[in-house]
Amino acid sequence: MRDPAHLPSGLLLDVDTAPAPYSGPAAPDDPDRFTFALIADRTGGARPGVFERGVAALNALAPACAIQVGDLVEFYTEDTAVLDAEWAEMDAMLAPLRMPLFHVAGNHDVANDVQRDLWLKRFGALHYSFRYRDTLFLVLNTQDPEQPLAPDAATRLKSRLAEAAGDAERTRQVYEEEIDWNAEPAGAWLSEEQLAYAERVLREHADVRWTFVIMHMPLWQGEGHPAYHRLRAALGDRPHTMFSGHVHNYRSTTIDGNQYIRLGPTGGVWVFGEDDPGNVDHVTLVTVGVEGPVIANLELD
Repeated sequence: MRDPAHLPSGLLLDVDTAPAPYSGPAAPDDPDRFTFALIADRTGGARPGVFERGVAALNALAPACAIQVGDLVEFYTEDTAVLDAEWAEMDAMLAPLRMPLFHVAGNHDVANDVQRDLWLKRFGALHYSFRYRDTLFLVLNTQDPEQPLAPDAATRLKSRLAEAAGDAERTRQVYEEEIDWNAEPAGAWLSEEQLAYAERVLREHADVRWTFVIMHMPLWQGEGHPAYHRLRAALGDRPHTMFSGHVHNYRSTTIDGNQYIRLGPTGGVWVFGEDDPGNVDHVTLVTVGVEGPVIANLELD
């Protein structure tokens, strides 16, 4: 058997004729090549069964790890019995997962001190970073602290959502009418301590080949959140990609040659009308190689 140079390393072919029974370019030979996956918002009007299909899809894709971009539980509440039941339901949904899952805090997850304390008890950190195969992952908490809506707006939204409870289309209409989802995200904030942490991590890992910044709310929207401008300055000219969730609507934007991706939901209610092209439930697979990341979305029918 022979081992042609442009086939994958270790593949032995028992045909030595020319032409050979294969075609195409040389196989990539990158020992640091790896994949990771992202799974997005389940809640904010969770639709039954979708998130579970997302978990099954992750198992089929078999990435090195997965990252969930926030909003796993539904309620803005301080009732620990309700929260414990929500997290028990979530634990059951995630139990089949066959890879490490990194968590990003969403506004539904850490809306108050009780929820925040419960998150810390379960996951230990609200912002953190990790490095894998010369790739930096910076995970941020865009609810640091949560910035409440104006009292009258909050009351109106809560009342309208209560009236729409159980009706997915009415819930969608309420969200679409009450919130400008393409603007700078309302309620987002990063503390000075967290921003200083992010700047230090980026400074200490200036030698990585790629940087992924992952958050719940898309800070880059509109004119850009003040925290976004500090992060962008700290990133400098390094190649990077940002991912967020929150809006339940897919949109990819290129800023200064870097891709910024607002993921669609993995079960959360759509907030735009049915014809919007960003209305797609999906999981995302990212392959990181010498050429940079290759991003593929798997739609969940």
